[in-house]
Amino acid sequence: MKRYLLALLLMLSGCMVGPDYHPPETAMPSQFTEAKGAMAEGSSNNDLCQWWKQFDDPFLNGLIEEAVQANIDFRIAVEKIIQARAQYCVQASYLWPEIDLNAVAVRSRNSQNFFSSTNTASGTPTSGTSSILPTFQNFFEIGFDAIWEFDLFGKFRRSKRAAYDSWEASKEDAQDVLISVVSEVARSYVMICALQNSIDLTINKIQADEEELSLTIELFEAGLTNEIQVEGMVANLESDKAALAVLQTSVKTAIYGLAVLLGRQPETLVSAFNEIRPIPIGWDKVPVGLPSDLLRRRPDIKRAERQLAAATEQIGVAVADLFPHVSLTGTTFSGGQLAGSGYGYESGTFHKLFKPTSRQWSIGPAIRWDLIDFGKTYGNIAIQNSLQKQALLTYEQTVLHSLQDVEGALVAYFQEEKRKNCFSDQVDAFKRSLQLAEDLYTAGLSNEQQVLDARKTLLDAQNSLIGSQQALTSDLIALYKALGGNWECSYTP
Repeated sequence: MKRYLLALLLMLSGCMVGPDYHPPETAMPSQFTEAKGAMAEGSSNNDLCQWWKQFDDPFLNGLIEEAVQANIDFRIAVEKIIQARAQYCVQASYLWPEIDLNAVAVRSRNSQNFFSSTNTASGTPTSGTSSILPTFQNFFEIGFDAIWEFDLFGKFRRSKRAAYDSWEASKEDAQDVLISVVSEVARSYVMICALQNSIDLTINKIQADEEELSLTIELFEAGLTNEIQVEGMVANLESDKAALAVLQTSVKTAIYGLAVLLGRQPETLVSAFNEIRPIPIGWDKVPVGLPSDLLRRRPDIKRAERQLAAATEQIGVAVADLFPHVSLTGTTFSGGQLAGSGYGYESGTFHKLFKPTSRQWSIGPAIRWDLIDFGKTYGNIAIQNSLQKQALLTYEQTVLHSLQDVEGALVAYFQEEKRKNCFSDQVDAFKRSLQLAEDLYTAGLSNEQQVLDARKTLLDAQNSLIGSQQALTSDLIALYKALGGNWECSYTP
């Protein structure tokens, strides 16, 4: 008996054909070209985990927390994790026997004319209605049926590993969706704040246009200017009114889009932006880290690596079909076909069903080997090898794109920071210019037209500064997303 058990264990722990997976060796640069030594000073892991809290905006924090809980895309991604986990359980089950409980109770009537038309012995017609079988028959059966295919060459173990790798890849996919959602919520919020401030400046500019138009009309009526100047002022006023309408449309559209990201109906978020909110401003230094950190932080890279692992395991699944399939089988009670080993009771009367004489069982091995399939198995192996190479190339391409994303985000951030500083200096200069124009006008050394021109020029410069502040913060958000989003933290189950 011990010899049989030992032989069974050896069969179950057979070798696994096909290549074993080894993580790819990826060459990474020693540092980011555009980083310029920028590193976070005194940043805690929690700061890096929830980077949006660096903006010190409770309203934004609340929006992101709501999106994490209610965003539809992220919830779909979480369901895909559950699906992948269930698929892993399905693949793991093939390593063990499939055991079924069978119970049958049948009463049947046999045709008594089936053998009556011809005498089966002499071949002469008969007129009787007697039958070899009784008119009524009963059949009762109860028992267990089992099929167990031994994993001699690792086909099921490879499938199990591939399913696990796919499960891990689905987790990284959900993490990638989450990072995109958080980044998009922050970007939409920054856009809304910028649009609100631009609308406020445009309204002030329209008021200045109206004052300038009124002054020009007075000068025209006094004969001190011509109608061309009046029409020019009217054109400027209408142009700014048209720009205001575009901004108002854009801010409403952005609010509706943000509501959908939060899993809300679009109109439910409009009232939350009745007041103008300041644009979250980025800080001088950003935590960049090393390029090699991307391999453990970015979910798209980790997902591509897990997909490569799953594709490698699938090669072994295909190679295993070159070898025989050995199962522990027998015959079913009622079918008579080679299907499964079984044990149970069978009788024509119910009261004798559980008698020792009604007991029956069947057990035995079955071997299936596809000796000639005209290249199907080798073709499938070639397919899996090609899919594995595609997965490797996809992984390498994902790494390259991640480096491109970070370098692009870094150069955009640092260049926009310079641009923002230029606009800040410009605004300061125009503020001083406006103050000088007002002082000259108060002293009677200048006219009201110069004051209005200086005010409108300042408003245009402030509007340009708002656009640069929005771009700078959006570039910072894009940088955090390119670096891996929420870094070491995970919200996926």
